[in-house]
This record gives sequence, structure tokens and C-alpha cells, in this order.
Amino acid sequence: MSKESDLNRRKFMEVGIYAITGAITVVSGIALTFFAVGPSFRKGKVKWIEVELDESAESNSGFSRVVLEYEKKDGWLTATAKSLVYVKRLNADEVIAISAACTHLGCIVTWDADQQIFKCPCHDGRYDPEGQVISGPPPGPLRRHKTKIEDGRILLATETVPYGGDAHERA
Repeated sequence: MSKESDLNRRKFMEVGIYAITGAITVVSGIALTFFAVGPSFRKGKVKWIEVELDESAESNSGFSRVVLEYEKKDGWLTATAKSLVYVKRLNADEVIAISAACTHLGCIVTWDADQQIFKCPCHDGRYDPEGQVISGPPPGPLRRHKTKIEDGRILLATETVPYGGDAHERA
């Protein structure tokens, strides 16, 4: 009887040690995984950049070309990012900012003031002044940058939203 109870105690201690060791391993593994991989899944805060519009270019063609330059964090890496944006003032309280990146392969589109369209030089994609696809291979409209006007200053967000998304913020 004492031999059998001794084996049960021994077996109980063995199973207990394995269970505790396994729990510590799982918890440590999860914590280390979130530490190593977690930052790459965190969404960065939207940065607002003040822009100045070229009034002469805007009156001639309707759009001003603006280059946004900002620090972008991607996981552990922080780098300087640049993006070209076409900005148009609709009225005193509203502007639109259309990304110049073609939705087909990311080529830079240009504004043709004579034809009043955006053209992609790579595969002849064409967009109307709102950024909607007219012809060519682009799968969707040009993306928009969020915009807002505060104290007469035009601010553009570094993040883009799909056409029809909430691109205007109230100050």
C-alpha cells in the first residue's frame, strides 16, 4: 500500500512540474512574440501637414501639386516618406486632396489641364477631375487624403482614404 501511494505522489509531482513548466513556456512565448512582432501591427497616428497652395497654378489648372514629406514608422523602421498630392480648393471652407499614385501599379499620374483629366503614363490609365476611372487598367479611383481647414490653414493627413470615404474633417 505504501509503495502504491508513493508512486501516486511521485506521478502527481511529475505531472505538476510538467504542467507548471509548460505554462511558463507558453506565457513567455506569447509575451516574446508580442514584443517582437507587435509594433509592426500597430497603426501609426495620422499626421497633419500644413500646405501652401500655388494660387496661380490653381487658377490655371484647378489643381496645385503638393509634395508631402513626413516621418513614417513601419514596425521598427522609421523613414522619411514623400508623396505627391493634387490639391484643389472648392470654396473657402473645403479642399480636396487627390493622391497622385495610380491604383493600378502605383505609378505617378499627371494632371492634364487642357483635357481636364489625370493621366497615368505607364499603362494609359485615365481619371476624371474627381479621381474616378475613365479608361485603362486601373481597378479603382484615385485615393484621397483627408483634409481640414483650421484658422485658414489647409491641413492634409498623411493617410489616404478610398474615394467616397470620409475625406473631410470638421475643425
